[in-house]
Amino acid sequence: MVILEAVDLHKRYPVRGTDLIVNAVNGVSLSLAAGETLGIVGESGCGKSTLARLLVRLEEPTSGQILLDGVDLGSLGDRAMREQRRKIQLVFQDPYASLNPRRTAGQALGEVLAVHGLAGGGDGRRARVYELLDMVGLRRSFAERLPHEMSGGQRQRVGIARALAVEPRIILLDEPVSALDVSVRAEIMNLLAQLRDDLGLSYVFISHDVAMVRHLSDRVGVMYLGRVVEAGPWKEVVDRPLHPYTSALREAVPVPDPRTGGELRASVAGEVPDPAKPPSGCTFHPRCPLAEEACRTDDPSLQRIRPDHEVACHVVQREQGSA
Repeated sequence: MVILEAVDLHKRYPVRGTDLIVNAVNGVSLSLAAGETLGIVGESGCGKSTLARLLVRLEEPTSGQILLDGVDLGSLGDRAMREQRRKIQLVFQDPYASLNPRRTAGQALGEVLAVHGLAGGGDGRRARVYELLDMVGLRRSFAERLPHEMSGGQRQRVGIARALAVEPRIILLDEPVSALDVSVRAEIMNLLAQLRDDLGLSYVFISHDVAMVRHLSDRVGVMYLGRVVEAGPWKEVVDRPLHPYTSALREAVPVPDPRTGGELRASVAGEVPDPAKPPSGCTFHPRCPLAEEACRTDDPSLQRIRPDHEVACHVVQREQGSA
């Protein structure tokens, strides 16, 4: 059963002092079923985070619809939207910036409960705060800690607990582990998988890292300059990519960096075009090894190539045929 649907979403930003427009999200349609994880992957600046903010109505779309359980969120006033927002929560990329530095973890969680009128007051609210800390693998003593007294992974666990406080059905995870040490990422990913299974949650998991998306997702959408260029089951999209951009992302794997003990990441060849002045035709064609004349002039639409697998690429559509 589909519980979240975006229909032809657009978000345009004017460039100050010019007549230029940035199409941060450019005609994106997607759906999320109950209990499913939808991965959204792409380079920085492709529109992933803007899409997340649109889905929870932290920003308003320029056009298009967002349907939550069939309800058009764009038609709702503030009070009705607050009720709907209990169903869909967002976990941010930077766990430190998303927490008030003057509030303890317990106060941060208690504030959410108070705003939504949950768990009563006093002892009931305190018990719920402890329960939330238990759920994300933190000791109850963390209720008294301020953000600077916690590690990045611990702060992100508090961020996840805060999202869980209102008992949502859907959680949007916007690069939830990219700001964390490599050693901590796997712990948070395993926690997210466990919570999804235990609580019957649905996720939209946003990342620039194909490996992370593969670990958690049932289906994957690949974004480039505001558009979805490939979408389908992760086994198809990640293991058998069709679009040359997806193939390039798949090859951009982390490699050890002996100078720092961390990791280096290969990048997709070429530079991301200026989103205010995108190339004509297929916006990926200046970086694409398969580009031909049609790619420079005609913008490919997303078409089904395999069952449940769509791609926007002239070359692939011609060679594979549309289903």
